[in-house]
Amino acid sequence: MNSFAAWGLTILGLAVVTTIAEMLLPKGKTRNVIRSVAATIAVLVIVTPLPSLLKSGFKFEFPDGSVQMDDEYLEYTDGLKRKTVERAAIAYLAEKGYKEGFTLTVELDGWSVKSATLNFSDLGMPENTEHINKSEIIKLVADYFGIGEEAIMSYG
Repeated sequence: MNSFAAWGLTILGLAVVTTIAEMLLPKGKTRNVIRSVAATIAVLVIVTPLPSLLKSGFKFEFPDGSVQMDDEYLEYTDGLKRKTVERAAIAYLAEKGYKEGFTLTVELDGWSVKSATLNFSDLGMPENTEHINKSEIIKLVADYFGIGEEAIMSYG
């Protein structure tokens, strides 16, 4: 048994003994004195190992293979994060009047955007529509993400 477990069992044992002693003692001044002594002993039992713990430091050692990363979950959360950022940018472009005709994908570094890709291959020009300025969309995306236009790849 390691020292941490022994310390915990000592505290538990002290609590049990104190509870039983309190039930057996008569009411009055003696009970209050014994309560004070028991409380002092409990504080000493709790505090005594702390200096050695602080001096040696805390070591959390796990057996080999007991802690491992779940790559599938990490990929899933990264995908959700990327989709959230992309949706926000697409909503921003929709506010600026560009609602369709392109797809946007981003490459993240944490929550910041490293680069973006705009695909204009679905862009068609139906009759009676205004001309879509690709360079303006690229500039809007660069401004929105706070990256240079050179970090945005476009095709289509």
